[in-house]
Amino acid sequence: MKLNWFSSAVLACVISAPALADVVKFEQVTDNVYAFIGEIDDRTKANLGLNANIGLVVTDAGAVIIDTGAGPRSAEAIAKAAKKITDQKIVAVFNTGSQDHRWLGNDYFAQQGATIYAMDTTVATQQNMLDSILNRIMAVDDIFRDQTPVHASEPLTGKHASITIGGTTFEVKYFNDAHFPGDVVIWLPQSEVLFSGDHVYVDRLLGVHPHTHAVKWLDAFEQMIQLPAKYIVPGHGAVSDKAKVQAETGDYLKQLVEAIKEVQENFGALDEVTPSRDWSQFQHLRHFDGWHGRNVSNTFMRLEME
Repeated sequence: MKLNWFSSAVLACVISAPALADVVKFEQVTDNVYAFIGEIDDRTKANLGLNANIGLVVTDAGAVIIDTGAGPRSAEAIAKAAKKITDQKIVAVFNTGSQDHRWLGNDYFAQQGATIYAMDTTVATQQNMLDSILNRIMAVDDIFRDQTPVHASEPLTGKHASITIGGTTFEVKYFNDAHFPGDVVIWLPQSEVLFSGDHVYVDRLLGVHPHTHAVKWLDAFEQMIQLPAKYIVPGHGAVSDKAKVQAETGDYLKQLVEAIKEVQENFGALDEVTPSRDWSQFQHLRHFDGWHGRNVSNTFMRLEME
């Protein structure tokens, strides 16, 4: 049966609307704090680029979103999922980093009247790496080509900032560069919840890219883990406690850095790094077989240049 343009458009809406609404589902972490746990595989059209975790905090003055998704479609899905939890208007959003799914949904929420909060070091990376950030997400599927990058109009300055919204305190903390330069964490001291952004990966192996400085990331992690968090919502993977976070992110980063430094101090080669240590405690992590070698290579080259 041939459909005219109007019938086709209506059918497309009927098909896509339920899918959009079902992509994001927030689960309670503790009182008034929720998290959507994204897939631990790649970005796809089906998951709207949301292979990462998103936060929702309900305050007396409105709802707050932590990280805004990979563009307007994922932002809309986040907003619809939040509506199932609270009737409160979304009054603010926070960006923990510069990777696409952390901030490309900013424009959608800004148009709804939300204030965008981000540290100046985070905004600088969003701006400096904009072309590569857009190119990567747009290459996933044509649905990601509709992008209007919007940054915080008044970035937070310094290494730590505290914002109170409706009686709830949000502490934005920059310890050092992590997965991306300028990554931060959002600490909720009243509920003892830490939204770690990409400082923490559990259930899947973390990724070290050419722009990632593993030594700085380890330093940031070691400062972050001192926070008295009862619940940690990682950048990727399930809500965790400190023990799991330490075992699957902190211990891996520490061993990666120490193994490479030891080989380099002895004038060894790249291919000596992995055999020099036992990595079996990390082999259960998703993508270990494909990503560990790349992590070693990128870190080795970075440290060799210093």
